[in-house]
Amino acid sequence: MKTLATLMAALIVVSGSARAQGTIDFHNPNTVPLRYVDLRDGTDIIIGTPGSPYGPASMRVGLFIGPNGATGFSQMAMVGLTTNSSSTLPIFIGTFNGGNPFVVPGHAPGEVVSFAFLAWSISTGALTYQDALNSVTGVVGIPAIGRGYTLGGGIDLPKPTFGNATAEQPWLLNDFTIFAIPEPATIVLLIPGAMVVWMFRRRKQ
Repeated sequence: MKTLATLMAALIVVSGSARAQGTIDFHNPNTVPLRYVDLRDGTDIIIGTPGSPYGPASMRVGLFIGPNGATGFSQMAMVGLTTNSSSTLPIFIGTFNGGNPFVVPGHAPGEVVSFAFLAWSISTGALTYQDALNSVTGVVGIPAIGRGYTLGGGIDLPKPTFGNATAEQPWLLNDFTIFAIPEPATIVLLIPGAMVVWMFRRRKQ
């Protein structure tokens, strides 16, 4: 009986501790799918669709959390890792689901943070984004950063992370793209250029 009481007390402590952690929406809807863009040949395709060089369950997606106002993933820590959907059903193609709500360890409910999603090819074997950058075979995602996000927790469900940004929800992301990287030595030059070209193309659409 004493052992049972001790176990129950431990469970209550753990439960309370879990509730004290902040939460975030770690998934994307199919309205903002994960895309693959190769600037070398003009390829622009949703990951997992027929003809895509990357299919279901081919991408790792990392969730990074950092202080509000962070301008790059190097100022953040990876707190979650998942893969894009393994399903071939149209509703799931191009999506990932790491959890909603996803508990962010070490961060309290109501804390205002910056977050970033990054994706990289599983074929590299890399478990971190930095390892993928160092690979000569993979593709990597430009950080999609949302700033001013208030973590949920307790009875407060996390706010969405993807959608069209508004004055009330300026952190919402409306694009999630990975670019082909020919070789690590060109990353520093290619990623800024890719961002400019891609943003210009998206504005024209």
